[in-house]
Amino acid sequence: MARKGYFIRKNLLIQRKLQFKYMAFVLAAILITSAVIVLSVYLAHWSLLRARLPEIQAKAIIDEVSRTLNTLLLFEIPLAVFIAVIASIIVSHKVAGPVYHLQKVAREVARGDLTRSVHLRRDDELKNLSEAFNSVIDNMHVLVSNDRKLIFELSKVADTLYGDLKDKKINEQEALVLIRKVNDLIGELKTLIMHYKIEKS
Repeated sequence: MARKGYFIRKNLLIQRKLQFKYMAFVLAAILITSAVIVLSVYLAHWSLLRARLPEIQAKAIIDEVSRTLNTLLLFEIPLAVFIAVIASIIVSHKVAGPVYHLQKVAREVARGDLTRSVHLRRDDELKNLSEAFNSVIDNMHVLVSNDRKLIFELSKVADTLYGDLKDKKINEQEALVLIRKVNDLIGELKTLIMHYKIEKS
């Protein structure tokens, strides 16, 4: 079965619940890291300034350093959070997009459309899963095609047998040959489907 090429997904928030969980995790990690860094910077600067400057000068310098640090941090932390949000959307999309597409194709295959297959972008995650899923669809396609051919042949033999018996155009020996052919076709059909496990152990 021929496969289509890769495509570009336009909607970045395709599995919102999954992506928001991913984003919350990334943002929490960034905010905790930022808080630790900010606290470390403040403590390091204050302890250095207090240790090296006389009391009167220290207060003025600490106030100036605090204002400078606050200004920098008030600009840098929101910028870092914004960049983290964008990065987490893009990174989570590499998983959420394929999950969404796999679910969509799985629903269509479950409804009986074996012409479907999963096509992911080059840089998406879960490529191995999509290839395995496509392999399952291809195998089901071959199985159903072979079943249809055998069912068609069975139908044809049964119609011939019925017509010949009805019109008395066939003797008992010829009827036995046709019945044997029907049994052979049924055996082929059984062979095709018997290796599938349908009962839980």
